[in-house]
Amino acid sequence: MEYYKLNSLYIEVTHACNQHCRHCYLDGGIHKKCAEMTTEQIKHIFAEFKAQGGRYVIFTGGEPLMRSDVFELLDCLEALGLRFTFASNSLGMNKERLEKLASYRCLEEYFTSILGSTAEKHKAICRKDSFDAAINAVSFFDKKGISTFVQSTLCNDYIDDAEDILKLFSGFKNCSVKITPIASFGCKSEEEKEENRNLIVPGERFEDFHKKLHELCEKYPFCVGDDNILCRKQIEEAVNEYKNNPLYSLCWHSVCVRPNGDMSFSYNMNNPFVFGKAYESLKIPMDDKFFGYIELLKKADEYILEKSSFNEVEYDTEIDNYINSVLK
Repeated sequence: MEYYKLNSLYIEVTHACNQHCRHCYLDGGIHKKCAEMTTEQIKHIFAEFKAQGGRYVIFTGGEPLMRSDVFELLDCLEALGLRFTFASNSLGMNKERLEKLASYRCLEEYFTSILGSTAEKHKAICRKDSFDAAINAVSFFDKKGISTFVQSTLCNDYIDDAEDILKLFSGFKNCSVKITPIASFGCKSEEEKEENRNLIVPGERFEDFHKKLHELCEKYPFCVGDDNILCRKQIEEAVNEYKNNPLYSLCWHSVCVRPNGDMSFSYNMNNPFVFGKAYESLKIPMDDKFFGYIELLKKADEYILEKSSFNEVEYDTEIDNYINSVLK
């Protein structure tokens, strides 16, 4: 049996969070109940990933700092020589933790988020005072020469604040900022979806958003274009990169591991395909199920290409929605 080769590992070590963002696709929160792998199970995953020739880990949550063993796990990555990105909302970052993170030779990037152009706007979305903490963390790592990445996911009322947010980070040398509109809610309850529906940026605004974002990327070179809200031309270009590869869009050799160990090729929560428990084995057999999933991805792209002829679409979410509709 041939197995899928992994180059990168996206691991959610928890879905608990010290914030409860109104748009969070994981519906994270401080009281979030979700089965979590043990310290030893995660260490085993890292060791197997390294043994398979894996090279890069995205270490995320939820909020990883909610786990008491977070630095023990990072020590394991360091000992294995696995380079990693550490993702945090920064609310729990104090000087001691910042210094500890910066001491890792394998820390490639610090990832955080800003949800509005001011502390007040940011708090209105995430419900906590983490705005200054995020900016302070970016400043700290920038002075250390460590790259940072800021995800700015904006609600409908804030979508025109993109340039003000970019100005906040224009003085940093090692910082990239990605601006994305809130387009869906993931696995939140129907009650919360309805309560926060006004946050959603309607599809008819996507085209204008993209034009503005293109202008901002030219004005601010550290601004990263949105890679999820796509027009037909962008989807065609992406598909053309991998359409002749036997692995199709799985040719990037990456897998997502949920807190309970489930392995998925989707970073969203609504995809029903699970390819085993990572703590049992990271080996994903390239069998009928695997290639059947690839055929589903091909059909999903055909469907999305047709749909994007009329409007720009939220690509990843549309993939999962299509797969769910086929399996019903």
